[in-house]
Amino acid sequence: MQATPCSAWADRLEFVGDDDRLVASVGVLPIRLLAEKLGLQAALSAAWARPGFTPVYDRGQLAVDLGLALLLGGEAISDFQGLRHLAPVTGPVASTPTVWRFLDEADEETLDGLHRAVAAFRRHWWSLLAARPEGFPWLRVAGRELTGITVMDLDASIVFARSENKEKAAATYKGGVGFCPNLATCDNTDDVLVIDPRPGNATSNDAADNIATLTRAVERIPGAYRHRMLVRLDGAGFSHDLLEHIASGGGKRGRRWEFSVGWSCTDVETAAIAKLPQKAWAQAIEQDGTPVEDAFVAELTGLLDLSAWTKKIPGLRIPVRDEPLHPKYLKRASAREKELGRRYQLIAVNAKAGQLAWIDARHRSHVHVENDVKQGKAIGLNRWPSRHWDINVAWTQIVPLAGNLLAAYRWLALAPGEQRDASVKLLRLRLFDLPARLTRGQRRRWLHLRADWPWIDAVTGSWTRVKALPTAT
Repeated sequence: MQATPCSAWADRLEFVGDDDRLVASVGVLPIRLLAEKLGLQAALSAAWARPGFTPVYDRGQLAVDLGLALLLGGEAISDFQGLRHLAPVTGPVASTPTVWRFLDEADEETLDGLHRAVAAFRRHWWSLLAARPEGFPWLRVAGRELTGITVMDLDASIVFARSENKEKAAATYKGGVGFCPNLATCDNTDDVLVIDPRPGNATSNDAADNIATLTRAVERIPGAYRHRMLVRLDGAGFSHDLLEHIASGGGKRGRRWEFSVGWSCTDVETAAIAKLPQKAWAQAIEQDGTPVEDAFVAELTGLLDLSAWTKKIPGLRIPVRDEPLHPKYLKRASAREKELGRRYQLIAVNAKAGQLAWIDARHRSHVHVENDVKQGKAIGLNRWPSRHWDINVAWTQIVPLAGNLLAAYRWLALAPGEQRDASVKLLRLRLFDLPARLTRGQRRRWLHLRADWPWIDAVTGSWTRVKALPTAT
């Protein structure tokens, strides 16, 4: 008996593009509406306004739509044309040359207006979060809530350039040619606060750059959330000036800022660790408070000469973590670590309270920033589309706009546990990239989606929740 070919399902199946009732990517429409209802689109229009110039395509709406294109996976300016599939619902879409001109128009003053608009939008939707019965999402570490503390993460990342002809593309500290942007994110809301585009030869521990990134990030969160902060970064961004800046509350009186930053383990620290008595070690804990097998923490502060630091950074403490040496860290391990088969990780904190194991767990949640960086790269940061630096700068500032919209959508439009923690790539598959059939009746327009789509309730529910939000006035 002859077997049926595996491609039999494709027999007598043809593709034809002749249906003008289908609308693609309808899952991003709740995000577009969110931007309009909460005043972001109008504020962006004001930022791009020029005396005597009335554009055919509103620049504020164009900025929002470009953010939507990035959320859908756009990597080039021409990818904006994918939104033409939404035109039967949202209206005409700007051409690629218009989008180029839009980015080219974005001078320093315009971008300042963009950031003010996004900050005002963030202030609005954060206030809606705080007004919920469960309140603002304060971070939890080992069962303890950091009530009233805004947790901010700083990190530098590498974006490799496909062409060396791109302006300010340069050899990076990780090899290859590209750019080295600084990022600041808020762990409470998984919100991208700042993307600071920098040439590829910029370093991760440039104190002036890191202080500038932190300063901008603080300016872009509501004032009530600036007083108590925890700023975390890994050892690559470590610098005396940055820690001093954080410890001083950014030079503002009345602020209580803490830092939690990686500290290098040199021969001096290794020798000090060897002097710690066995009773000095306590068992490390996971984020949920459960003990970590064969991992321990201790206080190294009293065994180090920190006099050069404590003059301007009172309360400086150096906890150390001792855990098995994983093979992936073998190349970076010291001779002592290889000999013992153990890995030592040190952090510097100015925390006045908290058990060592809890302080260690609090710092280790800084790993969340890796997901935020991945998300930033997934929504446009990983592809700088132009040879011209100014246009790439404008593009990188649309990325945090898109990230802010995504964060607001997660918290305001999705129910708890309903894709809220899903990656943006998974959201595209489940919620964003959905086609619908457009019909008209009963004085309304209807978008018909597959009734048996596994995540249909999340799609329709997000639209219902956004429509129910109060309109900004």
